[in-house]
Amino acid sequence: MLRDIDHIGVFLGYDEQHNLSEEDDALIREDLPEYFAKWDDELQPLLEELQLISSTEVADLSDRISGALMEVTAPIEKREAFVEYYPVWFQAKDLLTVLRNAMRAELGVGALPDGSLVRREEDWPWLPARPSAEHYRQRHRAMDTAPGASPSVSPGARPAEDAEIPNGNEE
Repeated sequence: MLRDIDHIGVFLGYDEQHNLSEEDDALIREDLPEYFAKWDDELQPLLEELQLISSTEVADLSDRISGALMEVTAPIEKREAFVEYYPVWFQAKDLLTVLRNAMRAELGVGALPDGSLVRREEDWPWLPARPSAEHYRQRHRAMDTAPGASPSVSPGARPAEDAEIPNGNEE
């Protein structure tokens, strides 16, 4: 739902100098009631179920994130500037991280780092010990004879018989 509200919040004018267009206002008027309905019809029943089976901490945090998902709509409802909306959105996202880690702790698994603070390797998302895309590139005669030809794969092309494709089970 945090992503859902962001799909609506992006239509706000950026700041006080950028007015909301009539088209953007119409999109907000159309989408915001759907968000409220989803919050009420889908999220609230799930919240009630979760509060039946979770710890006090997870129940409390779940209730808080439910409330945060409503709080984040206030700048949109008031048609405030985007610069007023996004800090509340990030505050809700942070609360969601706290909830996720409390849920993980309750399940007996470790907390995950806050994704916004994690520095990723240069080749992320690929694993450095696994083959690169170049490993899977097929060589075609036209490419071998045409200088500067860009590599491409023909539809239905198959790897050479002697090509070794790792299966992920090797160390």
